[in-house]
Amino acid sequence: ILRKSRGAPKILRQYLKVLGAAVQESHKLIFGTFALNSTAVISKMPLRWGILGAGNISGQFVHDIVLSNKNKCIDHVISSVGTSDTEKGTRFLQQHGVVPENNQGVNATAQNYDDFFASPDIDIVYVGTPHTFHKEQVLLAIKNKKHVLCEKPFTVTGKDAREVFREAEKSKVFVMEAVWTRFFPVLNHARELVYKQNVLGDVYRMTADFSMGADIRSIPATSRARDIGLAAGATLDIGIYPLTYMRALMAPSREMQFEVKSFLTLDPEDGVDHVATYIVKFADGKQAVLTSSNHVDGPSPFLRLEGTEGTLEMYAINPAQPKRLRVVFKDKSKSDIHIDDDSVETGYNGFIYEANAVAEALLSGKTQCETMPWAETQLMMDTMDQIRRENGLYYKEDRE
Repeated sequence: ILRKSRGAPKILRQYLKVLGAAVQESHKLIFGTFALNSTAVISKMPLRWGILGAGNISGQFVHDIVLSNKNKCIDHVISSVGTSDTEKGTRFLQQHGVVPENNQGVNATAQNYDDFFASPDIDIVYVGTPHTFHKEQVLLAIKNKKHVLCEKPFTVTGKDAREVFREAEKSKVFVMEAVWTRFFPVLNHARELVYKQNVLGDVYRMTADFSMGADIRSIPATSRARDIGLAAGATLDIGIYPLTYMRALMAPSREMQFEVKSFLTLDPEDGVDHVATYIVKFADGKQAVLTSSNHVDGPSPFLRLEGTEGTLEMYAINPAQPKRLRVVFKDKSKSDIHIDDDSVETGYNGFIYEANAVAEALLSGKTQCETMPWAETQLMMDTMDQIRRENGLYYKEDRE
């Protein structure tokens, strides 16, 4: 792997050193907290992906898999794309360059849903469909003994997430919510600086925002950005990212307690939130003000984490893809810290980080990824349930 990785971004090459060691040790079936029975362990490469949904987000994920194969960084392959329209699926594969020479010699196919879920050529399903389809499709994948990487939000409600995790536990398959932000090197560097090096001193406050001026009124009312029947709204779509940063950078322990007060402005026409604010207070007194909106663009930096010794700032074109961080010290005799992620310059969107983490977890025989375990997904789903209830935003899934 390392010999073939010269074209990869520097951060990715460093990651591959760790991954290479994991691969070498995989035959020992290293069982961690989330161990499978040995019969379910992925013991060979490449990891065969089935892509469910032929939309934009699936295309971005596939782009990174194809590019990793071009760069010979890691052995992922696309086996098929599952869609209600196989002609659309075929166009999707062509559009994203999924051809044998970029796919470990595999000729990927477009399949209808029945053939897709029954396929013996798929190890893991990437679910890139709208929110409201996630629960049913993940359960179908589990029923067919497929591992799953499902886009965020994992389900529409916390109740649905619990049901999915119960079935995953029974079937002993790997399942993870695709919160790709959690796997970006810049966020990992930030956690290192805050928790291990303590460069900010005592942390007291965070502000974080994910907003984008989507010109909502120009979008069809039936789109997933506006349709309450498709669980539209800022909170489930983009508000989940400020909440994720809050958890990643203000809770050194996953068990640290917090409370949330929220304000959603429900659109009079759509009935969903296009403007949202969440105020968080931790048990130790730290606070966060988190915002999201579909009406306006967000600030830069999109995140500030403030402590007694200095401030950490994060920058990105898209806050889901943290690109750069800076630490500014109150003591001006200290030089600022700057850390950049070069993945964008080398062509990756950043989905490759979570894809590689999934491969590593499967090679280690795990049903969960320690960076994004089921408990974290459940906590976020329950938190967003609470936020919606506080503001009278209910979806049909809340009543089922």
